[in-house]
Amino acid sequence: MKIKYSLLLALLATAGLIAADAPKPEGKPDAPKKGDAKNKGPTKPESVSDADWKKFQDANKAAQKDEAVIAAKAKAADAKTPEEKQAAGKAVAEATKAAVLKADASLESVFKAIEAGRAKGKGKGDKGGKKPEAK
Repeated sequence: MKIKYSLLLALLATAGLIAADAPKPEGKPDAPKKGDAKNKGPTKPESVSDADWKKFQDANKAAQKDEAVIAAKAKAADAKTPEEKQAAGKAVAEATKAAVLKADASLESVFKAIEAGRAKGKGKGDKGGKKPEAK
């Protein structure tokens, strides 16, 4: 009886080691972690030129030093409930947008392109939108 258990244990241990050495399946890469460099800010819309995008990034970086943005971020850090955090996040986004547009008003088209891209992406997947009706 002890031999059967020993063989079974050895078989399971071997299977576990083989599974650990197996290559990972190719597919979607892991989602970027919060605070990861890949997860900072919006992605470049196709309708925005490289020059305008560069100006937008520079203005956005400069806007982070604006007093209104700093104050909005401080308020966001103090938010406790999910509702407060969401409202504070919107306030940070609005303050940043205002600071960017104050620096360069011609970047309004970039904001419109970003918002259009976000609106276009809504309703995809299982997290919202209309479900197809069964026939």
